[in-house]
Amino acid sequence: MKMNQSGQITIPKELRDRFGLNPDSDLIVTVSKDGILIKPRPTHRQQVNQWFKDEHGNELATLTTAQIMKLIH
Repeated sequence: MKMNQSGQITIPKELRDRFGLNPDSDLIVTVSKDGILIKPRPTHRQQVNQWFKDEHGNELATLTTAQIMKLIH
């Protein structure tokens, strides 16, 4: 991969397909000691699911919709 004069890079099609990236995809760029990480921004649904998992672990698998709605209100 190369960067052009404008600082833009082209993500290869095989990677765009693999990660479901489209021209309007939101991306997160993270800087670390090892370099730059570019990844898709999670959807709102994915963020909520991750929050539930972080807060309640795998117990959500056994909860009903009514119980989940009670947790968020």
